[in-house]
Amino acid sequence: MNRREFIARAAIAGTSAILSRSEASEGGGPRTTVTVAGLQMLDSHDVGANEGAIHRAIDRAADARAEFLLTPEGGLSGYYAGFDREVVSGAAARLAKHAREAGVGLLLGTCFKEVESPGAREYCYDQVRVYAPNGDYLGAHSKILLCSPVTHPGTGEMKDYVSGSLRAFSYRGLCFGVLICNDLWATPGFTTIPNPYLALQLKNLGAQVLFHAVATPGPDLSYQPYHESNQSLWAKALGMPIVTANLSDGKNPANCRGGVVLPDGERRVLADGPGERFFTFALPLA
Repeated sequence: MNRREFIARAAIAGTSAILSRSEASEGGGPRTTVTVAGLQMLDSHDVGANEGAIHRAIDRAADARAEFLLTPEGGLSGYYAGFDREVVSGAAARLAKHAREAGVGLLLGTCFKEVESPGAREYCYDQVRVYAPNGDYLGAHSKILLCSPVTHPGTGEMKDYVSGSLRAFSYRGLCFGVLICNDLWATPGFTTIPNPYLALQLKNLGAQVLFHAVATPGPDLSYQPYHESNQSLWAKALGMPIVTANLSDGKNPANCRGGVVLPDGERRVLADGPGERFFTFALPLA
């Protein structure tokens, strides 16, 4: 059984391929604080415009001495599978270089296509690509709990993307996890896979912080209480802060506000309202 078959079967069974705690937690001693930054971006398929917005945010994060910058789900590519692979790959490389030169860790939300061999088919992932402040590429989290209407299982994101495997990342004593949108909250009506409680799995892997890249820019605010209460309840249950960056349609409030939820469940809304928003926060660690 190859890797993709294993991941697909694991996801259907409500589980995921995960690294061990020892693999996830390699690094230096315990940390007490980390300064994070987040960018709420306009929902756009214009890769050039998206790249420019992220470049500006990297500079702002460097000025604020933030260690990591989080961008939304599909922030670079646009939240869709019809992007050009080479255009997005080139933009991601330029952003990684800029972040390395600025000394900012970059958690780059983007859909991303990979080709296993020349002439082979493209495999599309909905990812957060993780770069350390020193420029090292630590790997990527690819969305696991892909959305599909309950009335049409197997459609939607399940047709567009290959699901990923769960892991935690570590850098200089900081262990953290990354989830993408539905990975955390398993929205009713859009989830046909059993909820594997990925946030809990990350906590068990030693994660101290959860970064949550989201793409819920639509004007239907009926989902906001569900999305935000899930974040607050998981943060409180796990004693783990959650940092969120979302897309915006430029006109309406997002149905999950970006910012930071503290381990007591208290929401520090730092990216409220429509349009582009940038925030930083000095996050205490347990």
